[in-house]
Amino acid sequence: MRCNIALLGFMGCGKTSVGRKVARRIGWEFHDTDAIVEKRVGLSIPEIFSRYGEEYFRTLETEILAELATRHHLVLATGGGLPVKEKNREILKEHFFTVFLRVSFPLLFERIRRSTNRPLLKKYRTPEELEALYWARIPYYESAHVIIDADFLTEEEVAEEIIRRARDCGVLT
Repeated sequence: MRCNIALLGFMGCGKTSVGRKVARRIGWEFHDTDAIVEKRVGLSIPEIFSRYGEEYFRTLETEILAELATRHHLVLATGGGLPVKEKNREILKEHFFTVFLRVSFPLLFERIRRSTNRPLLKKYRTPEELEALYWARIPYYESAHVIIDADFLTEEEVAEEIIRRARDCGVLT
């Protein structure tokens, strides 16, 4: 039974800000896997990547996702790479109503290019390398229950669309 909502998408697509709005409007808890990892380890994500590596971070993401899957009535902003791992996709499909916030790469790049708290921007240094990562992840995001094209929508409009789609699918009554 899917009684939670998880937002999927590439970094910068608005999962956290939109997720907070959705949770506030429907009266559910909001969680962000990145924030939980940071709190659990006591380090920022760039520090975790630097000290322990990406695989350690991905393992923690899976542990946290599995823990959250046992709860009900929460909206979850996932890390951009979380759905790449098969175990995570299985957990998401079984326990969450998943929503892909699809934003075009040029718009995402404008949003994230000056960010200092995204470790993958150090690994993928050119726009072309980052765009290749974006396209490599798209098939994982597209496995979501619904896809919302968010390029020309405000955060409020995206939140309203998520709520409408969740109602239509019986997640919200």
